[in-house]
Amino acid sequence: MSRRIALALLAVGAAVIVQTTLLARIPVFGVVPDLVLLTVIACARRLDAEPAVVLGFTAGLVIDLLGSAPLGLRAMVLTIVAYATVRTRERFEISVPTIGVAVWGIAFGGGVLLVIVGTLFGERILSDPLVLRQILLGPVYDVILAAAVLPLMTRVLGGDRRREMVL
Repeated sequence: MSRRIALALLAVGAAVIVQTTLLARIPVFGVVPDLVLLTVIACARRLDAEPAVVLGFTAGLVIDLLGSAPLGLRAMVLTIVAYATVRTRERFEISVPTIGVAVWGIAFGGGVLLVIVGTLFGERILSDPLVLRQILLGPVYDVILAAAVLPLMTRVLGGDRRREMVL
């Protein structure tokens, strides 16, 4: 296992701990930012394609094991989020606003996918009165949190120096 992959796994583990213990207890307007999703996006920007997708799956599986949702729901969503990040990472690293828009778009897509797939799995996500607020505000909170997470993960994981940007 390479140093980058080990550091990415540690970062996802730390994000899971912070997400489940701290952020879950302090919702803003009933919505909590998805730190695990954001960490998967940040790591997928710096890892090769296969480790990034496996990291997304692993992060989602850990969240599934800690929650009450059907096993594999978040794993599938975070795998697709990691894949989308890998496929678009070269295109959205033009400027800081472009990175913010890309993070919002991927987080929004992940939230919509979670609602759709969760509904198909029998979860009553669409009947939740806060679902629209979660879908719209969650990615905004993720973009705000990305101002700290993306530069940190860039420093931790390293990467191609010509592509590195500090927000």
